[in-house]
Amino acid sequence: MKDNHIFPFLWMRGEDEEIIRTEMGKIKEAGINSVCLEARPHPEFAGDKWWHDVDIVIDEAKKRDMTIWILDDAHFPTGMANDGMKKQPEKCRRFLFTQFVDVVGPMPAAQVDVDLLTTRQFTWMDFGKQIPQPIYNETVVKSVTAYKVNNLDEVTGEFIDLTDKVVDGYLTADVPAGVWRIFVTFTTTNIGDHLEYVNYIEKDSVRVLIDEVYEKHYEKYKDLFGNVIAGFFSDEPGFYNCPGFGEDVKIGKHFTLPWGQELEEMLKDKFGEDLLVKLPLLFAVDTKDEYRQLRVAYMDFVSKLYSKNFCCQLGDWCREHGVEYIGHVLEDYNNHMRLGAGAGHFFRAIKGQDMAGIDNIGYQIMPGNDVARRHTGFSDLTPDFYHYQVGKLGSSAAAIDPAKKGRLMCETFGAYGWRLGVRDMKWIVDYQVAQGVNYFVPHAFSMAEYPDNDCPPHFYARGNNPQFKYFCQLMKYTDRLCNLFSGGKNVPQVAVLYEAESDWAGETMLGYEISRELLTHQLDFEFVPADVFIDKDYYGTKTEGQNLIVNERTMKALIIPECEYISKTAARFIVENKELNVLFVNALPKGIAEKDDDKLLLGLAKAGRVVKLAELSAELNKAGIADDVLLNKADRNLRWYHYQKNGKDIFFLFNVSCAETVSGDITLPKADSYGLYDAMADVTTKVAVSNGKLHVEIKPYQSIIVITNPDDAVEEKAKSIESGSIKLDTFDLELNQIASKEAKVKKNFKLQPVSNVYKDFSGEAIYNTSFILDELPSKVTFSAEYVFECMTVVVNGKEVATKIVPPYEVEILANALALGENRLEIRVSTTALRDANTKPGIFGKERTIIEPTGMFGKVQLKLYK
Repeated sequence: MKDNHIFPFLWMRGEDEEIIRTEMGKIKEAGINSVCLEARPHPEFAGDKWWHDVDIVIDEAKKRDMTIWILDDAHFPTGMANDGMKKQPEKCRRFLFTQFVDVVGPMPAAQVDVDLLTTRQFTWMDFGKQIPQPIYNETVVKSVTAYKVNNLDEVTGEFIDLTDKVVDGYLTADVPAGVWRIFVTFTTTNIGDHLEYVNYIEKDSVRVLIDEVYEKHYEKYKDLFGNVIAGFFSDEPGFYNCPGFGEDVKIGKHFTLPWGQELEEMLKDKFGEDLLVKLPLLFAVDTKDEYRQLRVAYMDFVSKLYSKNFCCQLGDWCREHGVEYIGHVLEDYNNHMRLGAGAGHFFRAIKGQDMAGIDNIGYQIMPGNDVARRHTGFSDLTPDFYHYQVGKLGSSAAAIDPAKKGRLMCETFGAYGWRLGVRDMKWIVDYQVAQGVNYFVPHAFSMAEYPDNDCPPHFYARGNNPQFKYFCQLMKYTDRLCNLFSGGKNVPQVAVLYEAESDWAGETMLGYEISRELLTHQLDFEFVPADVFIDKDYYGTKTEGQNLIVNERTMKALIIPECEYISKTAARFIVENKELNVLFVNALPKGIAEKDDDKLLLGLAKAGRVVKLAELSAELNKAGIADDVLLNKADRNLRWYHYQKNGKDIFFLFNVSCAETVSGDITLPKADSYGLYDAMADVTTKVAVSNGKLHVEIKPYQSIIVITNPDDAVEEKAKSIESGSIKLDTFDLELNQIASKEAKVKKNFKLQPVSNVYKDFSGEAIYNTSFILDELPSKVTFSAEYVFECMTVVVNGKEVATKIVPPYEVEILANALALGENRLEIRVSTTALRDANTKPGIFGKERTIIEPTGMFGKVQLKLYK
């Protein structure tokens, strides 16, 4: 089956057949050869209407040589099993929780209503809120334990097991002198979140999802599996043990915890029968530090069970049925290594997938803005995670896990709003390719009536998106990049230890802090989980002198983020490999996550050296650890991706600034020849390199690709000499508003933003003028200072060039020109924002900056001899 790198969401709503067929045709027109069907808006997932609509999509896919992915549930997040849990409610989710009362002793014959403390507590804060309704009623008390409490609200090591003193739901016990906290710890199907979902850590429960979704699609379309149907896509599965998508979901908070029989048995095997009375330490801090050992073990086990019973079970089923399994978990708010909507450990959470996966929605990655927090109305997000960590988590999983074959999928563009146009989409694509993304799921093609206010932009929008033509151009560009950066391997310089275990145990530096320091100094890296030090054969983990090698990626140093505690696995590997180049950022760990080990800590101190974060890049460069290709001066705006394929070195250089030019000389590895690949035009041009150095000027929104020993490179064009210029400031203007049948025409329009005159205009603005040539030049360039935001240049009725990003300058060759009068037409397409804001939906108008429209500023033709 053909390997298609772009497969946008196609939202299935139950539309008429003609609309579905038209949309599939438009997707193909965009150069896209695959789609991912999403049922969230559909009224009858896996029912008769669903099969009818999917049949139409399949028919179109066959005609157009396309493939199909299927998002694997009726609604995100994956796990509701199309309401299948209601058929087998006994397999529903279990949670562990504790509630408590405080008592001052001595108090003889004190009583506690244990049954009451196993029910959900309601307060005035719950008025008006929807309370999750259980589909199965089961509560099991695990222990009733009294712990003494100190003035720091910590429990001491002194405790009393009172479980056997509970009779008919009531505890009666004599309480000794002091302040005591009596914990009732229990498992429940009634308190928690997403109660109707599968239990992600229990094999039999996850099997319900397979039976209700996967098997039903296989029964219907088995002959198409592995040819037309490429596989299944899971969207943001996770623990969902508490409401929302908040950041404060680290183990130890007072919320329900994912639970299951297999997890309980694993914990009992480790801690013995004392486990049950110590369960409160999953929620409370004790002075003996036993809580840390229990929490680290819990997170270790629960993340492994999620990996085995959810992700790997689904992945194994897919591979056994001739298709692939992909998707992504919710990475935001550090959920990638925590509970809540997360899955505990990013690398384990996607272990069973055939590709690594991430997403980028709602201005999480914002062109030119890695500074301001994202205040979205429902969340407050740091830009550092989205710009510097999530992409590297995904690309690291793709690189170090052999099963993923270097493949990283990213769901992108969704919920940015109608403001997001092709210009910024191209910036986002370049940014993500520079971090290793080579498969894209654009979000989304919606077949609803325009404007569909459900997470726009929508790329075709029933023919109402003025930039669809340019979106098609962007997709073809993106596909070329994805193909170029597939089938080889990236070249990282260093490894950074993934911080999950350290975060479970205590405080740790977050990965994006180190990533920002490295990437802004053109140092690439992989996040490596401690698991690579355990399963060495699978990951191909070994050391050669100072170097760490994982899955054939050679990294010249292992960097340990500042942390209170380091995992025993990582610490032991470091101590056992004494030649390994290890750098501890800011400080040495003070302990081992699982259990204190002074000998191991002493070995760590001898095995590496401490480097301040602000000095890390300089230290690496001084040690000769930087990539072989160097910019002669540091530039924080340059992003850099080194890839090797078919004996060639490929370098992707992207300027992330929207205002400043990256300029300098890069040193290239020795080669017989060099080329610059223009992925927009699909042309490689030979380039002269002097003494191994190439001068680059990368303007805002621009990227360049350098290839050693390129195939089929054309000669560089001879330099032309400028011989004159023609200033253009007045045009006849034609405005074609979205969905309007009549154009507005304005003669002798003096250039200014169209939005100054027509505030609500969205569509295509056509500028017409003419110029006189007394003699034919070798070429002419047309340039416009400001274009919002996509431009087509037409000369004498012939389309000569398009531009989707700045600088808005195009070359017009002599064969398009004529002596005497030449007609010039500039077509400028806006985003749909201004028009969509005149038709607000339930969420109202988009609350965003509104960019100007049209073409203005300095506009001219330059003539060349």
